[in-house]
Amino acid sequence: MKKTKTSLKGRKCKFPLCKHILSIYNHETFCHVHLGQVGQEYKQKVPA
Repeated sequence: MKKTKTSLKGRKCKFPLCKHILSIYNHETFCHVHLGQVGQEYKQKVPA
């Protein structure tokens, strides 16, 4: 069985004033609500 890659637990969305806790399966720096609201230069993958 292949192990699924996960990110650190307890990470918060980097969008100003957002308090969403990111899923361990969301490898982005922003939550799903704000991901579409930030420019490409702010979208960063979390290192595996």
